[in-house]
Amino acid sequence: MNFDKDKAIELAKSLSDKFSVEDVQNFIAKHKDLKFLDDVKILFSMIKDATQKKYQLDTKTYVIIAGALTYLVIPTDLIPDFIPGIGFVDDAFVITYTLTTIKDELDKYKKFLNDKTR
Repeated sequence: MNFDKDKAIELAKSLSDKFSVEDVQNFIAKHKDLKFLDDVKILFSMIKDATQKKYQLDTKTYVIIAGALTYLVIPTDLIPDFIPGIGFVDDAFVITYTLTTIKDELDKYKKFLNDKTR
């Protein structure tokens, strides 16, 4: 199976146009038991800090994160979330792929957070 990175970026762009802070906050509150929720929280934190001008994200990284978070909260994704046991498999894949794609930026952000708490 070939993966088209350009198509993934285009999908992320279209999803990021629908990004909603409130929807992501509601998702986090509702799904406290998900194993990948810590990853979701850090991505959401990056978006919030960038939006509030506390941290600078380039447009491509912002689009990738906003697209991934939007995919996570939309009910009509590849594997519907209401299917017990497997409903969040695709969501976890999207979050993992996002973290891998933005690894360098994520490392910078974690350093930013660490420096901020000193």
